Formats: sequence, C-alpha cells, structure tokens
Amino acid sequence: ILKQKPFLKLLRSQRGFDQLGGLKGIKKFLTKLLQPDDLPPKGVLLIGPPGTGKSVLAKSLGYETQRAVVQLDLGACYNKHVGESEANIRDALNSIEAMGKVILFIDEVEKALSGSSGEGDSGVGARVLGTLLTWLSDRAESGSEVFFIATSNDISKLPPEFSRAGRFDRIFFLDLPGEEEREEIWKKYTA
Repeated sequence: ILKQKPFLKLLRSQRGFDQLGGLKGIKKFLTKLLQPDDLPPKGVLLIGPPGTGKSVLAKSLGYETQRAVVQLDLGACYNKHVGESEANIRDALNSIEAMGKVILFIDEVEKALSGSSGEGDSGVGARVLGTLLTWLSDRAESGSEVFFIATSNDISKLPPEFSRAGRFDRIFFLDLPGEEEREEIWKKYTA
C-alpha cells in the first residue's frame, strides 16, 4: 500500500530513546501514553526551533513502542486538479487507518498548512486543512489506533484551529538543550 502512494513513507529507526540525549520528560510521557489502555491516545504536537530533536524523537518512538512510523508528506498530496488534493489526503489517512496501531508522523506541518487561509490557491489549502481536522476529530469516535505526531518549527504559522484543545493529548515545546542535556548528548556521540 505504501509503495503505491508517493506521499506516504515507512520510516525505520534502529535507535530507541536510549540513543537520544535529553528530553527525559517527554520520553517518559510518550512511553506511558502508548501503553495498552482502554482509550487509544490521540497524539502530540512538538514545537521548537530546528535541531531540538523533534523528528528524531518521533522516529525513535516507533522503535520504543514496536509500532510502524509512517510519514505523511502533505506537500506531496497537493495536486493541480480540483478535489485531488483532498482526495489524496483522505486516501492516505484511510491507508494509514487500515494499518492499525501505527504512528502517523507529519514533519514541519506549518509549511504544508501555511496556505490554509485559502487566499491565492482557490481554497485548496483550506479544504486540505478541513480534511485533516475532520480526521483528527472523528478518529476518537471511530476507535482509531493511529497515534499522530506533528512537528512545527514555528507555531505562529499554524492555523489556530489545528492546535486547539482536544486535538492532541499534549503540545510540547522542545527548546535547545541545556548544559546537562548537552553533556548527555555529547557523551552519546563520543560513545
């Protein structure tokens, strides 16, 4: 299924959290959140400057939880034909849902949603955003087992409705590492 869709990519990580320096609090939260429970978790939004470990954390989470990590390239879903962009998003989300317990990862989501105001693109950006928001809202009712991780370098470029309360289990800000975290990261690199 994934090979037939150019906007979906299976990510394979050989590194778990033990190879990722710092971020102790979020690693503990995510590990606990993805334990078998009555209610499936929704996901997290990771915000912070480039180079703070957002993408590596998402990939390592798959290794830690033994779940496949599927990256959705929203930009690759856009198409010049009317309605095709939204159809591509729905197709991608349906394919991911069919996989069961997986992690859906969208990196730098603000770049793909920056045109969601609908100005200058005949409303394609707004419809793509609407399709994604509908899925985020409806999956709780459908019993979806897909865990969603989105990263953003600049939250000010995200549409406010994307990060509203209830869409994610948590929104985390990942800052540049402090002295203790830098030392831990350096030890991992030198090992």
